[in-house]
Amino acid sequence: MTDSLAISHSLDGARGALQQYLRAFGTDASVLVVAPARIDDVTAQPAFAGWSVTDCTSRFVPNSTTTGASDELIFESSGTTGDPKLVRYRKQVIRDCATAISDALALDPARDYVSLVNPRFAYGLSIMHSHLLASVPVRIEPSPTSLDGWARFRETLRPDSAVYLAPHQSFLLAQDPTWRFDAPVELIFAGGAVRQSMVDLLAVNFPRATITNMYGQAELGPRISIGRSAISEFQEGHVGAPLPGVRVRATPRDDAAGPDGDIAVSSPYRMSCYVALDGASCGGESSGWWPTGDVGTVSPTGDVLIKGRAAHDVNFLGTRIPLDEVRQAVRGVDGVLDTRVSAVPHPVYGERPVVRVLVRSLADASDATERAVRIALSANIGKAASAVVVELLDPGSLPESGKL
Repeated sequence: MTDSLAISHSLDGARGALQQYLRAFGTDASVLVVAPARIDDVTAQPAFAGWSVTDCTSRFVPNSTTTGASDELIFESSGTTGDPKLVRYRKQVIRDCATAISDALALDPARDYVSLVNPRFAYGLSIMHSHLLASVPVRIEPSPTSLDGWARFRETLRPDSAVYLAPHQSFLLAQDPTWRFDAPVELIFAGGAVRQSMVDLLAVNFPRATITNMYGQAELGPRISIGRSAISEFQEGHVGAPLPGVRVRATPRDDAAGPDGDIAVSSPYRMSCYVALDGASCGGESSGWWPTGDVGTVSPTGDVLIKGRAAHDVNFLGTRIPLDEVRQAVRGVDGVLDTRVSAVPHPVYGERPVVRVLVRSLADASDATERAVRIALSANIGKAASAVVVELLDPGSLPESGKL
């Protein structure tokens, strides 16, 4: 294991928690990474008596017993594939995936790498692990919380530097259309889908950027494939070729006439199982192909193209509503950056569609934006559009994970 000092940070109140985590990762100690609010509850569970517990930023509670050296790691998923869960790994699996990532990214000690991703997230952990094992420095900084903060961050960028971002942070990075960075820079995304609307805004500020789009899930190491392109050649959904040893297939869907299929993955970097907060295993142990919940295609050369999340139809007010078509219709509305369509239980309707709409600024969005969304819904699903829940958000109001 390499020196944990390859990972530096400017996180307020970290009090050494990050370096303690990295040192523990390099041993056979078992470590559990959770949100700050969960640390005390998890530490009190008898099943985790032999584990060190941390959020990687503010606290590190060391193992208080002589047991627990099982060389395992547990961390939280973001909830993209359902409710947030704990995923359990043998640390060697995590190390192997991190090495594959660092090789695919060709990490270079001569470059300046900075991450704006919370280190306890699956994406944040994989950044640290990859740089740690490659002995390539990376600086972890808190994500700016104001437009002035984002402006100050932009001014710190150096030519040929690389920035790790969650997709929603792209809108905040590109808030000032008058600012321009004419040098090469690599913008590395994971933790969600990178939309064309995001890249279009970034292209104004970073015309010579390279966009690196890393596809994965917390249950799968967490990386599946990595795609790279010049910003002018970006293709939404293109996530490149799988990591070595990873296989991806697209199984044709019964309800689809086109080439899109359900994406499944066979990976040597798969988790051991899900874990409940009381330490009990709760599924995910079986081997074989893992259903990602995504829809897309795999080219003859192995490149993966993700079209979106698989979405079932909802029978709402006597109307069959195809959620994927609703999502595409809303994304086509002027001023809409992204959207998520889901269905929630309702005592009268059975299921009620909910449309979460990402706009650039809530201050600039008006009632006209919601009206335009409802008009698009009405054209797609008729009168039922009036009863659909429409919620407007801007990037600053998203959770830290950036999940819409």
